[in-house]
Amino acid sequence: MTRPATARTDEHSLPVLLALHLAPGIVTAALFYLLGPLMVRAGYPPIAAGIVAGIVGVTALELGFLLRQAHRATGRRDISAVLPLRPGPFTWRRTLLCLGLVVWGLAASIVMASVRDGIKESAFAWMPGWALAPVPPDVGETSGAPARFLTAVGFFLVLVLVAPLVEELYFRGYLLPRLARLGAWAPLVNVALFALYHLWKPWDFFSLVVILAPMVYAVWRTRDVRVGIAVHIGLNGTSFLLATGPQLLLG
Repeated sequence: MTRPATARTDEHSLPVLLALHLAPGIVTAALFYLLGPLMVRAGYPPIAAGIVAGIVGVTALELGFLLRQAHRATGRRDISAVLPLRPGPFTWRRTLLCLGLVVWGLAASIVMASVRDGIKESAFAWMPGWALAPVPPDVGETSGAPARFLTAVGFFLVLVLVAPLVEELYFRGYLLPRLARLGAWAPLVNVALFALYHLWKPWDFFSLVVILAPMVYAVWRTRDVRVGIAVHIGLNGTSFLLATGPQLLLG
């Protein structure tokens, strides 16, 4: 089978790569913790602050960076110019791979739930309750139906569709190939930095590594960022359909 081609990759120093991995997370976390109390006072679920933070910290910063790099490289805002991976056709085997990785992620999330909750209770109990549970169990009592509906729509559009797409283009499409000097360690470093980037929920670090490491290795192995996009959206979408969506819409 023909190996997918790889476009030329411009090199970054490791400190620059570290900053590129973490800077959007710093901005996103700062906005989340700044806006959270304001959203609660306005009658919205705290996760509404995460939606706004995702629009700015993820979509604007990460996509804006890719567009800027593409324009600098080619004079056009075609981000494919700075995404080195050039995958072939999306075969049925790759579809089965994505389905298997979604199943792995969901199973790992269930298994790691107790670990995540233990870290949250032992190391982060001092944090505000709204941050620990941005979609609180009593959301139906603390937020009105219109606010919950708007939050659910925003969650689906931003945190299920747009943010995972942009994150995969940025972290796996752009940054992962630029860690190639690390060899087989590149996917592990990438997924660890991606987990650390989630500074707005640091208790999820180990869970995210376990859930996403096979996906990142699959992207690295297949040289196909579409695998990451499909799996990431699949995981976020399943979580929304089974938990977050009903909780927001039904209270």
